[in-house]
Amino acid sequence: MLDFLINILETPAIVLGLVALVGLLLQKKPAGQVFSGTVKTALGMLVLSAGSGLIVTEILPFVDLFSTVFNLQGFATSSEAVVGAMQNSVAIIASTSAIVMAVGFLVNVLVARFSPLKYIFLTGHMMWILSVAIAGSLYVAGFNETMIMVIGSLLQGILMAVLPAIGQPMVREVTGSDNFAMAHLTTLGTVISGYVGGLVGDKSKNAEEIKLPESLEFFKDTSMSVSIVMGIFYLLVVILAGPEKVAAYAGEQNYIVYGLLKALGFTAGILVLLQGVRMFLGELVPAFKGISDKLVPGAIPALDVPALFAFAPNSLMIGFVTAVVGMIVGMFASSAVFKVVPLVSIIGAFFTGGVAGIFGNARGGTRGAVVAGFVYGFILIFASAFLFTIFDYAAYGAAGVGHDCVDVMVVMTLMKNAYIGIAVIIAVFALLCWKTIADKKKAAK
Repeated sequence: MLDFLINILETPAIVLGLVALVGLLLQKKPAGQVFSGTVKTALGMLVLSAGSGLIVTEILPFVDLFSTVFNLQGFATSSEAVVGAMQNSVAIIASTSAIVMAVGFLVNVLVARFSPLKYIFLTGHMMWILSVAIAGSLYVAGFNETMIMVIGSLLQGILMAVLPAIGQPMVREVTGSDNFAMAHLTTLGTVISGYVGGLVGDKSKNAEEIKLPESLEFFKDTSMSVSIVMGIFYLLVVILAGPEKVAAYAGEQNYIVYGLLKALGFTAGILVLLQGVRMFLGELVPAFKGISDKLVPGAIPALDVPALFAFAPNSLMIGFVTAVVGMIVGMFASSAVFKVVPLVSIIGAFFTGGVAGIFGNARGGTRGAVVAGFVYGFILIFASAFLFTIFDYAAYGAAGVGHDCVDVMVVMTLMKNAYIGIAVIIAVFALLCWKTIADKKKAAK
């Protein structure tokens, strides 16, 4: 039964479909509308996932060729790889993290019901990463299995309300509403980067309203702008790599043609993803009103980062490009300071560097998007190098890889001294509750 529940929590389409089902039932919608809304929500999430999968498939050869061309030596940045290896290598972490994930979700619902932080965290793979990071940190700190499950579940549930709360002011600036929040373990990095972008930018010069000559108006079409940017990226890398190295991926296909097709495939993934976002948000947000009204008054669904992409596609691409530059600079800085080199995460640059760009644009216009993307890329790589020096990955089966989720890096750093880390997390939760109540009173006046 536990495995069944965990598998459900790990499947976003099922989770969101069930959320829509419960919400529509609570609103006493007709059976046909309940069925349609449930299925369309799940389908929208599956379409989004298919788009994300296509993006990853099309970008992976670029990542490998990029490392080859620039002769990069270091460790890969992938939180999924780290926590997967830890689960496979340490039985106690595997068993306790499963409980932490399942019970932590219930704690999150209770926190949303009885505290001012009304966020319900619905990104399954992020729940998984956080649960393993918490269980692993407590295990390293010497806690026994029972304490890991009890304390870990409480921390998991609290953090799944705290992180969306931290990001919500920025999300609100982007979307203009509180219809949904962001549920991702890069909240601290993207929010900080967005604020930095706001400090140096000019909010009046919105990247989404860039005026172009009539002959260049096609750049405002997302499919064209993404195709051109990725086409330049891919062509540069395949030309520098040369036909022989590219042949390992392209087979007998011409290496230039291969690069162009991969760039267009990446764009196709973006278009599929955006269609999925529109589809599931169109069904989920109205359906969630039932949960908000009846079970958890005022509840806000916290969703994966692609939910933000359609609001600012130009800023997304600006953040992506500048995040790559920030990561490259971060590699050199990490090498000099920590003597280790985290490798550029192209996938992280797009999915979350793009979000940093969106946040930077919301607060500081085009220049804010440029700066925010760069800052985020630098933070991700530099912080990953720092954590690599204080946490013995190899001892827990995760040699050669490091985290790329900034929030996890912060949590694991705090939990190096578990009691201080627990106290800080509870203090932040209390502070956010106080601030939320104070803001509501201010708004009422």
